Amino acid sequence: MSSTKRKVSFYKLSLEKTPPIKEKNTKEAEVLSNEKLLQYFRKLYDEKSTQLKNGNKAINVNTSAEVYVVEIVEFDNKHTYMKIGRQNPSDTVALRDTQTLESETVPMSDSQLLELYTYCLLDFETGIVSYIGINGAPRISAIRSLFYNCFYKEENVEAILSVIMTDDILQTLVHKSIISKLTLKVAIPDDSILSNNLGLNESAFDSLRNVKTITASFKLVATRNKNLFASSSKLAEFFATIMEKYGDRVQGLTANAKDYNENSQVYDLLHYNFTKTAVLNTKNTAELNEQQFKDALHKTYTTYKDELLRYCQI
Repeated sequence: MSSTKRKVSFYKLSLEKTPPIKEKNTKEAEVLSNEKLLQYFRKLYDEKSTQLKNGNKAINVNTSAEVYVVEIVEFDNKHTYMKIGRQNPSDTVALRDTQTLESETVPMSDSQLLELYTYCLLDFETGIVSYIGINGAPRISAIRSLFYNCFYKEENVEAILSVIMTDDILQTLVHKSIISKLTLKVAIPDDSILSNNLGLNESAFDSLRNVKTITASFKLVATRNKNLFASSSKLAEFFATIMEKYGDRVQGLTANAKDYNENSQVYDLLHYNFTKTAVLNTKNTAELNEQQFKDALHKTYTTYKDELLRYCQI
């Protein structure tokens, strides 16, 4: 039997409860425990979701850019296994016979839409999300939006997703004498982030608003022969902050660093994300089913769980 391989990315999920607007100047956001993460997910499952005929539950997640459906396939006190789908226009998909090359439209009722989907596994004990990347499928930000839509307006609770990195690059950089420049490239976010978070002036905001396809680069450059950070170890905190703030909008993140006796080198931080390959035993992709994805995710996460825990706090 042949095998099909899929890339699995890992993220640390945590919940933050922000104080009311009138108290924001005096209080910082509270990072909730993993026990609270389980409680909020149970509330989401019991009170916010719709019962399906197959026994699963599903939640519609609307964002400014996408519409997702998160289907909860399995849920207990230890973990949840989810199927994340996003709408796909019906006029771009057809069924084609591989032998005759004849094609036909996909039959659908007026209330149906085609959906692209992928799977993820959330461990409530660690807060680690294992996510299978599939071209065209929903991004991991759907999970962040799920919590935001369900709990932010009512309880000021939102999800923070952080990329899990290996410590090799961080250890290399924090021991360098000088980190002279960091370059961040992000996809243009929505107008609310442009106006409220990036501090752009009016002309810069007007030139970027409603633009979807270009990227913007932001550079932090240190004084000559001075370290960009008061302490080089702050680099790890900086990277985590960037990934939490921009999530999958980040298109590039590089650091220029050197010792006093060497030339500056460029380090691509995104190349050090913790990713692994899951193997799904099947003759062809048409035979892949939900159980195979679930087994592959569970096996991959279990195999590397101890290693993952070295790179994030629970």
